[in-house]
Amino acid sequence: MLLAGCLGGNEEAISFNGHQYNPPVDAPDFTLTDQDGNDVSLSDFDGKVVIVAFTYTSCTDVCPIIEANMNYMAGELGDSYGEDVVYLSITIDPLRDTPEVLAQYVADNGYNWPHLTSTDFELLKGMWSSWGVAVNSSMIDMHINGEMDVDGESMMHSVITMMPDNSTSEHQVNSTHLPENATGHNLTTMAFNMNNINFTAPDSQNGHYMENISGNQAPSDYSWYWSLYLWNETNSTWEESQVGIDGVDISHHQPHIAWVASNANISNLPTPTSEICGGHGWVMGEGGGAHCMCDDGYQWDDDDHLTCISGEGQGTHDDHGSDENTEDAEEVYDVGHSTVTYIVDRSGQKRVAWVGSDWHVDDFLEDIRALI
Repeated sequence: MLLAGCLGGNEEAISFNGHQYNPPVDAPDFTLTDQDGNDVSLSDFDGKVVIVAFTYTSCTDVCPIIEANMNYMAGELGDSYGEDVVYLSITIDPLRDTPEVLAQYVADNGYNWPHLTSTDFELLKGMWSSWGVAVNSSMIDMHINGEMDVDGESMMHSVITMMPDNSTSEHQVNSTHLPENATGHNLTTMAFNMNNINFTAPDSQNGHYMENISGNQAPSDYSWYWSLYLWNETNSTWEESQVGIDGVDISHHQPHIAWVASNANISNLPTPTSEICGGHGWVMGEGGGAHCMCDDGYQWDDDDHLTCISGEGQGTHDDHGSDENTEDAEEVYDVGHSTVTYIVDRSGQKRVAWVGSDWHVDDFLEDIRALI
């Protein structure tokens, strides 16, 4: 994409090959730990062009391509690399990417730029969000909180809301946080309270009903109302509930519910995160190119590339996001994420974003040199 951008002042306009920020936006600062245990901040490199990539060491597809491209471009930049241009690689898998692991990764691949992590998971999540990087961190959350149960005795439940404007959000609750024989009302209350969501669900002779979610009050004329939907695991679809919220038995057979404004478009109601790819992988790509990256030991269901089933063989994305050296199944999990690499200019502003890994290094280099 070629778009004209102006640096401002008397500097001439620049055309970029990547996706341009117009106008430029300030890049959020951060302080993380590199592979040598040193604190590194974005602001340490004021006055230089900074390439910021989001990767992780056990990634087997897009991340190695991006890192190899960065290494190649470092050689092409010559004396400008390190003097005018610096690289920063930030992990989206902090549980496994400790400074020691990053140090070994850097040494094994011959990379010489900071690879950053943190033991403060909440800090990292906030930083990912501020940079616009989508990371499916639910599995990491469960590890961090000690909620992974390899015996299958705990599971993730979801409460999804769809507002009258069709906007949606998902709120996950581990089954260990719910009372025995929990109902849909218990799940709703726990999910909303954990996420500081204001709601009103009065009790009546017929049980609890939803009246208000985050200020979206169902009107008294019933022009629209809050409708309850349940996830059907058999056919992987949402169905309007035939019973009230108190009659919904939250179990391994009914883990997900949704509150939907009746005037919203139900076709936009998303699949619960833990059910994506049959609960055994995560989706990479968009549109017709979307496909599951299946967990270790799972593969595509023949020509259905959006479903992962148990088994080995052709079509399997073996070991993606898993640690081959661990004997503990508790350590095997995937990290779904968006793939984006940023170019930040000398004044600390985001100027260009390159999405995915299917880009030509010469085009990327042109954008770097334009900002030098």
